[in-house]
Amino acid sequence: MTWQLTDDVEEYAARVWDLLCAHPAENTIALTAIHGVRAGRPPTDEPQYFAWYDDGSGVTGAVSRTPPHHLLLAVVPGDSHRELVDSLLEAGVEVPGAIGPDEVTERFAAAWTATTGLRAVPKMRTRLYSLGSLVQPSGVPGRARAARQSDVSLLVEWVGAFEAEGGMPVTDAEPVVRERVAHGLIWLWEDDSGAVVSMAGRNPTIGGVARVGPVYTPPVHRRRGYGAAVTAACAADALYGGAEQVVLFTDLANPTSNSVYRQIGFAPVRDDRWVTFG
Repeated sequence: MTWQLTDDVEEYAARVWDLLCAHPAENTIALTAIHGVRAGRPPTDEPQYFAWYDDGSGVTGAVSRTPPHHLLLAVVPGDSHRELVDSLLEAGVEVPGAIGPDEVTERFAAAWTATTGLRAVPKMRTRLYSLGSLVQPSGVPGRARAARQSDVSLLVEWVGAFEAEGGMPVTDAEPVVRERVAHGLIWLWEDDSGAVVSMAGRNPTIGGVARVGPVYTPPVHRRRGYGAAVTAACAADALYGGAEQVVLFTDLANPTSNSVYRQIGFAPVRDDRWVTFG
């Protein structure tokens, strides 16, 4: 009973796919990471690592590291945190930080810092929401439309601003933006003058779940309901396209966004924690 590591996404997927799809909403990021690497779109050229835990009766754990993103603690069972730390260190995996459910991340961080002598630094706490009955905002001036290829430059700029505001790793957004625009996965809100004032994207539906994000409104256009309206439009399109669930993550430090998403029908599922090591 130990953690097995690989750099082969297909081997990892064959081991953990059923485990992750048993709770696809909670594991939406892990499933999306597999989908992206399988499609030939790793975030960077840095080495990627995937690991699963087999307790003798089957696979019960799954984690991954796809730089520049930190270690994703999708499923870490029982008291296997220390074995995970030992396996990562033995394989020479760089772990600048970790993200996962609150308790899981705390236990991993305690084991990692106790072994390495590093310090865990809180980075962010997020909340996973799942859509119940969608409530379309009323009284928001303008209209929603699907993004077009002519919008790509603006969207890449906005994704960069979104990542910078959230303190997230900066990625080369253009290839992903172009692909998502081509598949109708990014929605925009235009005000009454026809100016684009807000965006909401989503990932491809995987395991029946579509995850909305990023949602971004430039500061000059905020507090006018545009973000809620474009999020509702993006979510409605996902449901129309066959998604069984629509989810999104919010920054718990932003009470405005948490309130807005509740108002359009999203309900909290769980809280996650992101820490860095230094």
